[in-house]
Amino acid sequence: MRAPKQTKADLQRRVMELESQLASRAAAASAEVCKAGDSLMGSAVILHLVALGGREIVAPVAIRDGLSAETIAAIKADLRRSYDLATLIKPPQ
Repeated sequence: MRAPKQTKADLQRRVMELESQLASRAAAASAEVCKAGDSLMGSAVILHLVALGGREIVAPVAIRDGLSAETIAAIKADLRRSYDLATLIKPPQ
């Protein structure tokens, strides 16, 4: 039995998921997330969380006036943790 043919959308999601797992992407995102703070007063950040594989965790929602300093700090901490895990080298046993 042949596997179902992947659509263009399936392949685009797969590329996005693979690129998003690069350690360099976590490092860049840590610098970029500050753009989602005070500079967005009178505007909003759209939050949409999706798990690997495409399962939606949080449907798109607007967070008015951007992210708080506490949220940005928490995201940066999670990005640092993710970067550390991505760059962890375990010696052979």
